[in-house]
Amino acid sequence: MVARLDLGQRMWWALVAALAVALGLSAGVDAKIAIAAAVGLAFVVLVFSDLTAGLCLFAVIAFLDVLPHLGGSALSFSKIVGFLLAASWLAKVSTAQGTQNDFLRDHPAFTYVLAASVGFALLSLTWAEKAGAGTTPLLRYVLNVILFLIVYTAVRTARDFKWTIGAYVTGSVLAAGYGFLSPPETLNYYDVSRVTGTLGDPNQLAAVLVGGTVLAAVLTAALKGSPLLRLACAGATVLCAAGIFLTLSRGGLVALGFALVTAIVIGGRWRVQAVGLAAVLAMGAFVYFGFLASHDELSRVTSFGNGTGRTDIWTVGWRMVEAHPVRGVGIGNYTTSSIHYLLQPGPLQRDEFIVDTPKVAHNTYLQVLAELGVIGEVLFLSIVGFSLLCVLRAARIFERLKDTTMELLSRGMLVALAGVLAADFFISDQFSKQLWLLLGLGPALLAIAHASERGVGVLRPSRR
Repeated sequence: MVARLDLGQRMWWALVAALAVALGLSAGVDAKIAIAAAVGLAFVVLVFSDLTAGLCLFAVIAFLDVLPHLGGSALSFSKIVGFLLAASWLAKVSTAQGTQNDFLRDHPAFTYVLAASVGFALLSLTWAEKAGAGTTPLLRYVLNVILFLIVYTAVRTARDFKWTIGAYVTGSVLAAGYGFLSPPETLNYYDVSRVTGTLGDPNQLAAVLVGGTVLAAVLTAALKGSPLLRLACAGATVLCAAGIFLTLSRGGLVALGFALVTAIVIGGRWRVQAVGLAAVLAMGAFVYFGFLASHDELSRVTSFGNGTGRTDIWTVGWRMVEAHPVRGVGIGNYTTSSIHYLLQPGPLQRDEFIVDTPKVAHNTYLQVLAELGVIGEVLFLSIVGFSLLCVLRAARIFERLKDTTMELLSRGMLVALAGVLAADFFISDQFSKQLWLLLGLGPALLAIAHASERGVGVLRPSRR
């Protein structure tokens, strides 16, 4: 067995060497391709030598959609890195000698749920109006499920967990900081200029910044032995919260409020600090929208009318659900099929988002329900519920072990997930890499808690 594993590793490194030679040859053909290939090769080597470091790097890159695309808009740098992460992970686990952090072994029943969700999405292409429209969403879904498994393999210790959420916060800071430095964008379907950050969409930016705000605040409270890191995390909290305000995203503000209420409810011994954080952020929102924002910006945030066509899109989406309640219209076919449900009784104010420029559902749960029916919705919510339950169980274990740092981080993780999931009620973000990264941290955190409970040396309760 060992000989076979050594042979597999030698073959892997031989492949890397061959790729390095090909890289040198490609430099004479196209410098841009050579640079991208060099970065990719370095990333593959990093992942194979340290999967956790590779995951953290990917977590940061996932926020940087402004990086140049190769081969058109469909091939972004973050997608390339995500594919390389998945391929490197598969190569690494195929040569692993142990079974540590084996998701299939630790959660055999739930593995069937993951497989069923992917299988049903694939099956939905057989009845979709345009199967070709669903191939890219299906690939994104498969890669996200793989990311879910990668997180479980890579995050093995309390230190790994801190590094990973630190990478999420770093990505959030870069996304928000870019929004501060670049002028707000005026898009055709928005009535005012809004900050889009590195993600290109203000609502998606607000959603991920809700998680970044919460996790940065939790790290500020948890890293008691590192004053400089605490100061940096405090600054990240302010920057992420300010970024949410500048997006003018009503969904983001609602999600932030929901996260703060959740923090107060489940805060436990940190409930007073949660109330203080909520008060500070509420005061910040009052100052910005009361004294700094323009009249149009304030009007957009305080007006809860049609939401630039969102309620019309929801109306059409629900008609699709009523027509195909069990199996849906097929993955990736929401925009393709929505026009067939336009000419039905009931007023619509913004039909251009159905006819001229078809939009997604602007509601993650409605989009999944419309495309994959009740079956797909139950499978998706099972994944979400499983992750939330894992985080809750981990928090209780750490509380019993009197590991206050990890208990605090676990509760903060639960709040961050709750906030992001609340924001997803207003955007279609079921393929968000940030969402699936957080979902994957749920079972990984529970594994760390169980290891601490068993008294495994490297996983003993943290002191910072």
